[in-house]
Amino acid sequence: MADHQDTTARDADDIERHDCPRCGVQPGSACRSRSGAVAGIYHTGRFKKVARLAKLLRVPTPADRGPGQPWRPGNPPSAAPETGTPGADIRIGYARCSHLTQELQSQLDALSAHGIPRDKIFSEKISSRVRVRPQFEAALTLAREIKAHAPHCRVLFTV
Repeated sequence: MADHQDTTARDADDIERHDCPRCGVQPGSACRSRSGAVAGIYHTGRFKKVARLAKLLRVPTPADRGPGQPWRPGNPPSAAPETGTPGADIRIGYARCSHLTQELQSQLDALSAHGIPRDKIFSEKISSRVRVRPQFEAALTLAREIKAHAPHCRVLFTV
């Protein structure tokens, strides 16, 4: 039971890092109802900004946020860790086209736009029928090496 409460509180913290597009509440505060009380569940548009919660239909407001109580502004959440510091996310990208006449540059640009450094983007033009993809294997190898040397960091593999 305590583990479920910890998860709910962690989800609430992640949700409350964003403004609510529906009720306009600022980061650090739970959503509010039409009457101005703290809502019992978060508004869908807000928790869809948290990747692991985006497909859920309901995310309850934890009891410690005071559902049903008059709404008051909360404390802004702490800043996310900076890139390059212990515990930060490390991103690796992979782009592939299956035919030599297809262009690969738009995929490379999209990966770069998501903050993936060019030295951590792997790409190749190779048919989907080919089972062994050298650049894909090289990207996976790099991800495993990073995780082995920095287990406290998340490695995000973007395709």
